Amino acid sequence: MTKDGERHSQELATLEQRRKELEDALMRLARDEADAEEIMELTSIVEQLEGQVATARAAANKEKTMTKNGPAKSPADLEKALAANRRSAERQLDDLAKSMMEPGETFEKAYSRAIDSEMGRAMLRTLDDATALQTGQPTEADLDTARKNLMEG
Repeated sequence: MTKDGERHSQELATLEQRRKELEDALMRLARDEADAEEIMELTSIVEQLEGQVATARAAANKEKTMTKNGPAKSPADLEKALAANRRSAERQLDDLAKSMMEPGETFEKAYSRAIDSEMGRAMLRTLDDATALQTGQPTEADLDTARKNLMEG
């Protein structure tokens, strides 16, 4: 073979070797990319599991706290506490109306203005929740939680 032929033959062998190295590198890259995707999926699963574990721990701690606080109150004790809570909310609304009452104004008019105020609306929500608890109905917070759970689930 001539010198040019030998040189071309060597260049061809070098190029063939380089092509093989590049193909191997592409295969490794594809495997690495698949591994990276799998790692991302596993990371997501681990984060979800950590959230579930934290929720379970919080529930267990709450259960421990509730059982540590002594025996459960009787239904009569709960009823008295709920009634006192409702009366307190009513009294606070009355006090707000009295504090807002202007000279010569009737209590009813002041009460109406009081419940239209931001503080009055908050007190009215408290009264509504106290009444709901006393009558065994769901509170606004219970309804909000149920709505949130429906939207998520």
